[in-house]
Amino acid sequence: MPHPARPAPHLFTRPALDLELTRTGTWKAIHTALHASTPRMTSHVHPNPNGEPVTGLRFTEDTPHIGQARTRGSIIVTPDGHLTIRAHTIPGHRWLTALRHLGPLDPHAIRPGAEATAPADPATPSWSLRPKLKYRSFCGHLKPADHVQATTLTELPDTIGDTNAQLTIAPDNRTACPTAWSTAAAFLHVLTTGAPARTQP
Repeated sequence: MPHPARPAPHLFTRPALDLELTRTGTWKAIHTALHASTPRMTSHVHPNPNGEPVTGLRFTEDTPHIGQARTRGSIIVTPDGHLTIRAHTIPGHRWLTALRHLGPLDPHAIRPGAEATAPADPATPSWSLRPKLKYRSFCGHLKPADHVQATTLTELPDTIGDTNAQLTIAPDNRTACPTAWSTAAAFLHVLTTGAPARTQP
């Protein structure tokens, strides 16, 4: 009787993951984005009551913007190097601006009843979108770099213009992790400040 296939090993142990996130400057870039946020965000270590081998943080808007509630969210990195940013009650225009920072996004493609879209030029990274009418949302896929995949699930903004959404940046292998994480950090900086981070000298 053949043995069941073993699951693929993780790219990192939890201590090694934290060390690599620090060594690559990912934690620094994430905290820089949150500290420069407008409106101001406060971050806290992500609770991990079940002892899962993930690392991350939570963030909350200090003063609620004009809308339903404070913006809040989380940033989680798994032992496979997948970095997920979740945001709740965030202005929809800010989320879409951050998505466009990673690749072109056709605004007509996110309207209810729109057809699924695919990149016009395979050589240029751009979002491939698929509306989900049942959940008033759309999902998207982008390949921002070699061996790096980006996916999003975004609710359509409510009447006040806020949305709930998530973005996952996934490296195909360990070598691609720094590129994947820097892509996620760049997205976060646009999300929290409205503008790309300044290039360090």
